[in-house]
Amino acid sequence: MPHILIDYSSGADEVIDMARLVEAVHRAARSSGHFAPNVVRTLARGADYSLVADENPLNHFVQITVRMAPGRSREVRKAFAQAVFDAASATVPDAWSRGRFALRVDVTESDPELSHQRNLLPKE
Repeated sequence: MPHILIDYSSGADEVIDMARLVEAVHRAARSSGHFAPNVVRTLARGADYSLVADENPLNHFVQITVRMAPGRSREVRKAFAQAVFDAASATVPDAWSRGRFALRVDVTESDPELSHQRNLLPKE
């Protein structure tokens, strides 16, 4: 872990290069020094239908949710959230310049007693 889910409003992928966003966020997580490289997973998924704020079709929203295993200090989680936000922000200059755009990053902790997993991905 972390597992990073990037959800975005309908049409946001027309003004944001989602592949670039996923890459930037994923690489920020891997280079943070807080996680083994083989446990970082990042994906983006667009909404088929969405309404943002005043319902203007030019409005766009990106929500990045990071789930991580417990045990890291609040300071580490806060710094990690900022690093993800900064990486994401740097990849969406057109959205910022157009306005009518919102970006949010949330970090949550997973409960290991309620999770089951098997990982055969290479450790690099």
